[in-house]
Amino acid sequence: MKGLRVQVVVGTLLAALAPVLLAGYFARTTLEDRGHVAQVEEMDRAVAAASRRVEARIDGDRQALRQLCERDFVVDRLLVDLAAGRFDASRQHELVELLPQLMDSMRLDVLFLLDARSDRRGVILAAGHHPERAGARDDDLARDGERAGERPFLRDVRVPDDGGSRNGEALLGACLVERGEARIQIVGGRLLGGEYISDLASGSGHVDLVLTETSPGAEPGGKEREVHRFDGANGEAEAYLVALLDDSELVAQLAELDRGLLVAGGLGVFLALLISVLSTLWLSKPLIELEDATRRVGAGDLDATVTVRPGGEVGKAIGAFNDMTRELRRTQRKLLRAERIAAWRDIARRIAHEIKNPLSPIQISIETMRKTYKKDHPDFPEIFEESTLTILEEVERLRRIVTEFSQFARMPRPRSDVLDVGEIVAHVAQLHQYDDVSVTVETSGSPSPIRGDRDQLTQVLENLIKNAIEATRGSHPDHDGAVLVIVEQQARGVVLRIQDGGPGIPETDRLRIFEPYYTTKAGGTGLGLAIVHRIVDDHGGSVEIHDAPSGGAEFRIQLPEEGPPPEASASVTGAAAPLIQPR
Repeated sequence: MKGLRVQVVVGTLLAALAPVLLAGYFARTTLEDRGHVAQVEEMDRAVAAASRRVEARIDGDRQALRQLCERDFVVDRLLVDLAAGRFDASRQHELVELLPQLMDSMRLDVLFLLDARSDRRGVILAAGHHPERAGARDDDLARDGERAGERPFLRDVRVPDDGGSRNGEALLGACLVERGEARIQIVGGRLLGGEYISDLASGSGHVDLVLTETSPGAEPGGKEREVHRFDGANGEAEAYLVALLDDSELVAQLAELDRGLLVAGGLGVFLALLISVLSTLWLSKPLIELEDATRRVGAGDLDATVTVRPGGEVGKAIGAFNDMTRELRRTQRKLLRAERIAAWRDIARRIAHEIKNPLSPIQISIETMRKTYKKDHPDFPEIFEESTLTILEEVERLRRIVTEFSQFARMPRPRSDVLDVGEIVAHVAQLHQYDDVSVTVETSGSPSPIRGDRDQLTQVLENLIKNAIEATRGSHPDHDGAVLVIVEQQARGVVLRIQDGGPGIPETDRLRIFEPYYTTKAGGTGLGLAIVHRIVDDHGGSVEIHDAPSGGAEFRIQLPEEGPPPEASASVTGAAAPLIQPR
């Protein structure tokens, strides 16, 4: 019933949420896709406009410098003064006063007039942006201007700043003017400051322009795009004008849509839960009684019936359930009677078969003693001694059959004590230290203690080691065989591997070797391995049969560290054959 309720609730929730989620998904995807497309288009427009403005400014500055170099009165007069040797302090002062006006008229931020004569190369004749630099020498600037030629180049220049000076990045151009021995190098351009960048970004909407030292690459649809690369005098990149996309508006729209979807989803969940609860209350009353009756039938109470009989399909199901329980009660009575009869027949047959074998030697021994006694045979004492020994051996065999059957039929609940498995294995192996087959114990690491019944686990090891010795002795008449017992630590338990040097166990025998009364040994009762399996199973472990590396058989026992489970109970006579996992 609980599963049905869950199914109704889940189904209702899915029915309510599916349309909201699908509509929200498509709405969000559509908004995001359109926003990205608009952003890409805006970025393309802004990058193209900024690139055109940069090129236009660079071309305008180049034209201004060319005009200075080709036909400017101030420059021509300076060349004449230099050629005539009339450029003195007064003329330089006049030039320093005049150059800022000339620079402003050409809309330049930086303007140098450098002496280009070989003996005075790099001497600043005048600087429109920084008059105090007149008379100073800047060989690097002169060299960069010559190296760049007509190309614009990026370079740091000193500019005034609140009574001092600072370095500022400037995009410069250079040209050389000469007349006779007089030579002047003109270097001018614009400072790449905030005003320059903001003018370029005018009208760019959600796109900002920044100056960086690294290129953002050319990823299509990216939030960063290169607008222009500024090279130094050596032709290598010095800075990049980069367009940055501000997508905060789209992110805010998506967040608002997500909040709306969350509210709609929450309302849908509330309504779905309300509808599903009402539905389950209406449907569950007859089904709860049917569920309870089914649980009682599963627990063994076949007298359980359902009295609620609503109409429709549920009523038919309840009627069929009541018919089923009546039929199960009749079938159970028949099966119990048949099982009891079959169990007693099987027990009687097996015990009779086991007891019949010792009776024949006893009968023959008694008949032999009677015949020799009647004939007053001279060897009667010797015959009497042999016959009585035979009778005693067979009686001992009968006693062993009855004892093992009693142990198997009424095996006690295992105790749960803390045990050292390695110590138990060493103790059982020591009992066979004088046998003609050696028993060797190998321990991997230090196995942790486990819980279990010492006597029962000792019985398991004694049975398996004894069987391994007998199998090894049969295959090694020269007494060169050996039995190996390996103790291994594993996660939350230990593993015992008993390997013999015998012929091994065929696959066909592995499937039945743990069945009660099944044996392949002459004189065996067929209960030893059945008892082994029962003890291991009561301890919560498992026993498997594998092929040993030496060619014999390997019995592998896995014992958990927690020991016998709480539900472990005494064995019952005639239990079904255990399940094994042969390898």
